[in-house]
Amino acid sequence: MCGIAGIVRHDIPARTQETRLRAMQARLRHRGPDGEGVAFDACAALAHTRLALLDREGGAQPMVSPDGRHVLVYNGQVYNYRELREELRDRWTFRTNSDTEVVLAAATSWGPACLERLNGMFAFFLWDRERGHGFAARDRLGVKPFVYRHADDEFLFASEAKAILAALPGRPRAHREAVLEYLVAPCFSGVERPMFEGLEHLPAGHWLEISAEGLRVERWWDYRLTGEVGGDPDEAAGELRARLETAVRRSLAADVPVGLFLSGGLDSTFLAALARPKPLSFTIQFEGQEKYDYAHSLIVTSDDTPFARMAAAELGLEHRIVPVERAGLLADLDALAAVNDALPAWEQEFAQYHLSREAARHRKAVLVGDAADETHFGYPFLLDEAATRSPAQILRRFSCAPVRRDVLADPLEHFARKYMDLAASAGHRWGTPRERTLATTYLVVKRWLARLLHNGDIHAMAWGLEARVPFGDADLLDLVRRIDPQLGFREGVEKWLLRRAGAGLLPEAVRLRRKSALPKDQEVQAVYQHAVAQTLDESPEIAGAYLEVPRLRALCDPARRLSEPERMLLFRTIALASWARQYEVEVA
Repeated sequence: MCGIAGIVRHDIPARTQETRLRAMQARLRHRGPDGEGVAFDACAALAHTRLALLDREGGAQPMVSPDGRHVLVYNGQVYNYRELREELRDRWTFRTNSDTEVVLAAATSWGPACLERLNGMFAFFLWDRERGHGFAARDRLGVKPFVYRHADDEFLFASEAKAILAALPGRPRAHREAVLEYLVAPCFSGVERPMFEGLEHLPAGHWLEISAEGLRVERWWDYRLTGEVGGDPDEAAGELRARLETAVRRSLAADVPVGLFLSGGLDSTFLAALARPKPLSFTIQFEGQEKYDYAHSLIVTSDDTPFARMAAAELGLEHRIVPVERAGLLADLDALAAVNDALPAWEQEFAQYHLSREAARHRKAVLVGDAADETHFGYPFLLDEAATRSPAQILRRFSCAPVRRDVLADPLEHFARKYMDLAASAGHRWGTPRERTLATTYLVVKRWLARLLHNGDIHAMAWGLEARVPFGDADLLDLVRRIDPQLGFREGVEKWLLRRAGAGLLPEAVRLRRKSALPKDQEVQAVYQHAVAQTLDESPEIAGAYLEVPRLRALCDPARRLSEPERMLLFRTIALASWARQYEVEVA
């Protein structure tokens, strides 16, 4: 829901920044096609673009407190806003029925302590006119984005990096480390920092303060895995099902109907089974998908379409297949690179892009199954002791980037050390198998899931569509982070407890279906090879700034049958070149 942006300076009047602010707002119009607004103070200029899902008449932003002291721009959905509204009635006279006003009342009444009480997805900025002080925060998992730049006596923020670029002079420069991570570890990339030099992400579960004294960033929540919930699996499964049911009910709160992305897998089908009323559902289907070689695929292990149709029929869903033709994929990849300013990381983004475009024609919001795999022990490689021995083992499964040795001598170990340090900072170790599972799960949540959520938000909001994540519900997360890995994995089956929780509710073929990622076109090798060869002929300096060009050219030989990681590398090479051209990025 919505796009937010702002400029804070303490040396010149905020009104002088109106042209820059309007340029930022224009870059976010796709996120909020239903309205827009601006507000100015002595030091702050704030902008908003609105996607109206609650209280269309009363929820306009920027929203100002009754006393005129505080101004809020907010993006997201707080699912427990009705309960919080009741708690705040003694402190606040509500004028609207929007969750925006609840966030404004909570933040001004409780300060940073409000964050623990907000259950939902959110990124917001609250300006205190009296103190000349800004307060920003981001939700637990980072479902909603917040990008900022603090330099040259000013603070800029926005929902997307491209909006900040609109307020800056000259060409943007690529952030070398971020782009290298994208090439070497795509599933973990683009979330520690944006791809553009000088920009930062407010991390998930963090808040910041900005004033004339400077910038302060603090963590208010982390995904602490304790593994303390074991014992009776039926009791744990019952509690899990009850909390998920509540999460789905909360996620459906809107003044308009909410749809569903239905893969025919466990996660999205579970949401469909619990949703009331039944949502309109959408399933992607690539050309020739039924003929793919799933036996040798890394993460796409079966055809979604038959399972999605079965689930829709048994659960009584209105169901739409969204077809994708191979002939348009290169043009689509250019569109992906324009939309995703963090660079398209994996081919499944084609599916997110097309699903979002079609769903936006019929709905303003959809439920998605994101966060289930990462928080419910859903990845089969976590069952492989070799894969969890260190982050480098995971990277080897998905990466084959020929990074220039003069740029980075040992890229896998370089990034693996960073990821091990990240897990260690939360108290995790790579000792016993159980410790390695918990450490790897923490890393997957902090980096893999963060990238997945970024992609889900940016592709949906490109079409003015809000992607809601019931598996990110705060009460549900509080339970699942305490589940012992032995209940997550049992009998060689991933998501064992979640599967048990769905017994009797889901079609058995779906409930027991092996984990499979969103589909992608497996027959695009020739298309990618031709495009990369052309890129290396026309703009060799882009890929050549990071990769060994002769080794890339060798992959373009039509006689060579590519492995899946090699094909994914060509995808990223095309995306990098398109991104650099469209944003006029200086890559060196």
